[in-house]
Amino acid sequence: MSVDGMIKAMERWIGTGEPNTVQEWYRQRNGAAYNYNFPWCNAMVTRAAVESGEYAAVCFGTDYAYTVAHAQRFKEAGQWTAMTNGIAGSGIRRGDIVFFDWDGSSEIGRIDHVGIVTSVSGGYVYTIEGNTANVCARRVRNVHEIAGFGRPKYKPVAPTAGSGSGSKLPQVSLAKLITAAKTDPPKKGTPVSYAGVAIVEKALVAEKLLSAGYADGHWGTATLSAYSLYQQRLGFHGTQPGGDADGRPGKTTLTRLGKAHGFTVTA
Repeated sequence: MSVDGMIKAMERWIGTGEPNTVQEWYRQRNGAAYNYNFPWCNAMVTRAAVESGEYAAVCFGTDYAYTVAHAQRFKEAGQWTAMTNGIAGSGIRRGDIVFFDWDGSSEIGRIDHVGIVTSVSGGYVYTIEGNTANVCARRVRNVHEIAGFGRPKYKPVAPTAGSGSGSKLPQVSLAKLITAAKTDPPKKGTPVSYAGVAIVEKALVAEKLLSAGYADGHWGTATLSAYSLYQQRLGFHGTQPGGDADGRPGKTTLTRLGKAHGFTVTA
């Protein structure tokens, strides 16, 4: 399923409090030692890895509740990077399993917590974490909280049917989409200002961000809102006009949406 599958598996648990079915699931797999309201941040990562088919990549085929042991396993596999060179210098990226020490060290033995990286922007790392303030939630972290990260060897994305060298994926123009996003919302009815809008709307419906009834080829307020939610899902922020998550497509988010839903992006 690849990195996107792992992140989607984590997203499905957002809002989960405690005690919860992840703890019960882990208890059933690992015995009476977990017959209490144990810290479940790493159990959450383990559960998502199993659900997404990335158990071998993320957990090396082993259930983890103890964050120190999980980080140490990444180090033993040569897949560990200590956070000693800053956010940009470390190369931390989407899909990395990120470990935290609230005292600010980069020592594996002092790790307190774990999550998964959804995106990186400037000096901030955007994550999904279980057992953060007793729920599974999105968080924004800085370099001082991060001890380091493990980089799973995710499965490559399988080619979709008909995506061989003899076939062409639909193309969507970024410039024309931006124009539609600027001009469509004030219009009434369902004008089709650019046919590529319908392709993107179909992808937003598949992401469960847009109701199918609003997938009408018109980049109206519903589509604008849905795309803003997609931008925020990838870690962008600021929903005012001109903000990173204002509902107007950008190259990074549109390219990622296209890779997930079978279209390519042109200028």
